[in-house]
Amino acid sequence: MAWNCPNPSGGRLPSSDTGTSRPESRPRAASSCTQCELAEVFDHSTTTAVALSEHHHRSVPWAFNRKEAKDHGEGGVLVGAPLQGRVLIVDDVITAGTAVRESLRIIRDAGAQPAGVLVALDRQERGGGDLSATQELTAEHGVPVVAIVGLSDVMEFAGGHPDLAGQRERMAAYRARYGV
Repeated sequence: MAWNCPNPSGGRLPSSDTGTSRPESRPRAASSCTQCELAEVFDHSTTTAVALSEHHHRSVPWAFNRKEAKDHGEGGVLVGAPLQGRVLIVDDVITAGTAVRESLRIIRDAGAQPAGVLVALDRQERGGGDLSATQELTAEHGVPVVAIVGLSDVMEFAGGHPDLAGQRERMAAYRARYGV
């Protein structure tokens, strides 16, 4: 994992089995390195990077933006690797696309190029017009937006389970009000 630990040991933590130092292979909670100013809860990019490392032996740089800039520790708005080259945005859910638009601006301001957007759930809501928010993002910014699951998939699943019939009705009402 590419992360910039301010620890003077260069991001090396003691190995539990040999007592020697080893390069950190994945981000740890803040308590693992008392000199780090890392966020206690990592965001989706971090979780994705950890999964790629552990399950596919891929080491990828990651970063996330804070809700507010810090003036101590690493400081700034971004935590993690510098934004450079092609950058994939990873998020849990997309509604109106506001957070993705902010991420696109941050990536471009850093001189990097957005490669695409991956979301776990697309609520399939209308954007500002007839298109969905994800379709608008692709049209406006030229980046593909891929969802693992859409609201229609969740509704289909709920339709096949009688115990979820009430939830499906609520989702259908939500979609009629906000969806495409």
